[in-house]
Amino acid sequence: MDKNSVPLSVAEWFNEGLRCFNKPDGIGAVRAFEAVIKVNPAYRHEDGDNPYFYLGKISEIEGRVDDAIMFYSSALTLDPYDEESLIGRGSCYTVKKNHKVAVADFKKVLDIPPESRNAPLQHVLYAIAENFRQQKDFPNALHWGEKALSEDPDNYRHQELVADVKKQMRDVP
Repeated sequence: MDKNSVPLSVAEWFNEGLRCFNKPDGIGAVRAFEAVIKVNPAYRHEDGDNPYFYLGKISEIEGRVDDAIMFYSSALTLDPYDEESLIGRGSCYTVKKNHKVAVADFKKVLDIPPESRNAPLQHVLYAIAENFRQQKDFPNALHWGEKALSEDPDNYRHQELVADVKKQMRDVP
């Protein structure tokens, strides 16, 4: 949007935020999404997206994990089953080593009906398994890792996780 053009509606601000986000112009995107929130904190775009998700994604990309969690949580107050915000927040909680909360977010993604879910099932299952592995809860890591592997048997990361967890379980006294 040029300097002489001012968005007239919350939808135009949101679309400007998307345009900047995809450019990428993080500063412009933040400015536009913050304008959306200022005008209508409960705004949802026609496709269901909301500005909090994008502010969360920008914060996550910039390494501001606590801010990202806050924005994703705000997005989830508008839609408790916002799949992208659940995955984003779960990923941030994984980074912060808050594995129980991360697992809860990823499991909530599994509650979304498969025909409505966008994330590949095997990736969500792997994220759950990885969180259990990082907690050294090897029986649960194996359970979820094998589920991920059954969804995508040729996936090297899934094979590696299952093999590592089995080795860890053998090595535990």
